[in-house]
Amino acid sequence: MLWLALVLSACASPAKPSAPPVDPYAEGPHVLCPSASDAFNSRDGQSTVIQYGTPTATGGAPPVSIVCNPPSGAMFPVGSTNVSCTATDARQRNDVCSFRISVLAPPRLSVTRFVSFGDSITWGENGAALVAFDLGASIRPHVQVQRTYPTALYQLLAGRYTAQGISVSNQGIPGEYAKDRDTQSRFSSVVRSGGYDVVLLMEGSNDLGDGFASAAIASLRSMVRDAKSRGVKPFIATIPPMDGSSCCPRRGSAAPLVPGFNDQIRGIASDEGIPLVDVYAALSSSVSQYIGADGLHPNDAGYAKIGETFFNAVKANLEVTTTSLRTVTPATARPIPTTWLRRR
Repeated sequence: MLWLALVLSACASPAKPSAPPVDPYAEGPHVLCPSASDAFNSRDGQSTVIQYGTPTATGGAPPVSIVCNPPSGAMFPVGSTNVSCTATDARQRNDVCSFRISVLAPPRLSVTRFVSFGDSITWGENGAALVAFDLGASIRPHVQVQRTYPTALYQLLAGRYTAQGISVSNQGIPGEYAKDRDTQSRFSSVVRSGGYDVVLLMEGSNDLGDGFASAAIASLRSMVRDAKSRGVKPFIATIPPMDGSSCCPRRGSAAPLVPGFNDQIRGIASDEGIPLVDVYAALSSSVSQYIGADGLHPNDAGYAKIGETFFNAVKANLEVTTTSLRTVTPATARPIPTTWLRRR
């Protein structure tokens, strides 16, 4: 039987050859660029160092290297710069993706030199210290708060318009009346000095408390026209609300007259075609939060709010509109075949 088994074995079909091994790296690399949905900001309007996310690669024969141009950490100019990233594997196969880095210039103002003109509220009198002194003496002291409204305004402007030299001069005088001829002369001296582009006018609280509302309005209108005639842009503000319930001293007794007085100030702004800074509207929503113990002068929160209100008016009226971003393509970047481009 042995011979039969040998014959059958010889007649059997020959063994199949083994299948070739599967190449695990048959497919080349695929690269995915980082998202660049957020724009970066240049603080001074010049080129700035930008660190962007790392591209990722899948597939390909290791090791797979990724090179981007320009690289993360390079200086990017203001505008929109094309970045291309190439992934290359050990077999020299590659894939390319691209994205853009946008660098925004800081916002700018059309003018930079401001002067705040007014009475003790512009100067920054501390009503709380004034009340404490009045309890034991008849002479009211002049005690300035640490952060006046012009100071708060300057800090907000300098923080936003970082590429420009901003100045805000405080020309407030405690106890001043808008109606007085000396006040008008002082105002004229300030606006004709040549040192300012914009005058921020807020005055009349003292006049209103002593019955000189009409004369104050006439004087404010005259000051606005004086500034315009000298090429200085005037902003006029409503006066802050008063708290008639505060005592003692009771310095907010003219509180019921404030809305009507401010309506006349709004009329000046409308008639003269100048920006209105509605300080009253900003503070009247919570008089107790913003007006100090004497019922007349703002507290720290009130002065900060006034500064913010002036800032918003300046931004709305004087900020220069930013032009569209230009696109920059690095000179050393090789052309990218459109068939290789992948969506980020």
